[in-house]
Amino acid sequence: MLSSSHVCFMSICLWSLQLHHVLMEGGPGVGEEGEEDFSFDGLPGAQHEFKVEVPGNQEECFVQKVAQNAELHASFEVLRGGSRMVDFYIKDVHNRVIDELLYKSEGSFKYTVPATGHYQICVNNVHSRFVSKLVHFYIVTMVEEEWTKYVQEIDEINNTVENFTVVITEVQNSIKQVRLHQSATRMNVMKDWYMVTGNNSYVMYWSLFQIACVLMTSSFQVYFVRKLFNIPNVTPTAKPRA
Repeated sequence: MLSSSHVCFMSICLWSLQLHHVLMEGGPGVGEEGEEDFSFDGLPGAQHEFKVEVPGNQEECFVQKVAQNAELHASFEVLRGGSRMVDFYIKDVHNRVIDELLYKSEGSFKYTVPATGHYQICVNNVHSRFVSKLVHFYIVTMVEEEWTKYVQEIDEINNTVENFTVVITEVQNSIKQVRLHQSATRMNVMKDWYMVTGNNSYVMYWSLFQIACVLMTSSFQVYFVRKLFNIPNVTPTAKPRA
C-alpha cells in the first residue's frame, strides 16, 4: 500500500501533467460506471512521470487502467540509494506477474494489453534492508491506431490554425492599410478646412477694404464735383456777379 506522502507527491506530479487518472493503491477507487466507460480524458493514451522514495525492504505499486489492445510502456531508473539495485515487475488484472527485472538499477517494459483492466507497476527494494532508494518512473499507455488518428487530427488542426493565422494576418494588414488611409484622409480634411477658413477670411477682409475704397472714392468725387459747380453770386470785391 502507498503511504499518504507518496500519494500526495504522485497526485501533484500527475496534476502538473494535466492527466487526471486515479491511483488505485492508497487512493480513491474507480466506480462501476468508470470501468464500463473507459476514457483517457479525451486522449488516446496516458503519460505519467514521477519520482518515489522507496523505503528499505519494502514494495511500492502503482495502478494504471489500460484499454484493450493498448501498449503499456514502463521504465524506471534508481537515482540514489545504496547499490541502486531493485526488483521491477508488472502485474496483470489477476495480480499475476507478467514481466519482471530482478536486481537492476534501470530498465523498461513494453507489453500489449489483451483486456481492459487495472495493471500494477511495482518496485521492490528487497535488496536493501535499511537504505531507501529514489526511483524515477515513466509510464506511457496508448492505443496505436487511436494515437495515429489523434496525431493526424492534430496535424489537420495545426494546418487549419496556420491557414487561419495567414487569413487573420492578411485581415490585420488590410485593417492597418485602412487606418493609414483614414488618417491621411483625416489630415487632408483638416488641411482643406483650414484652407477654406483662411480663404474665407481673406475674401471677407479684402471685400471690406474694397468697399471702404469705393465709399471713399465716391465721397471724394461727389465733394469735388459739387465744389466744381459751386459758383458764388458776388465777386471777390463783394459786388454782384453779372
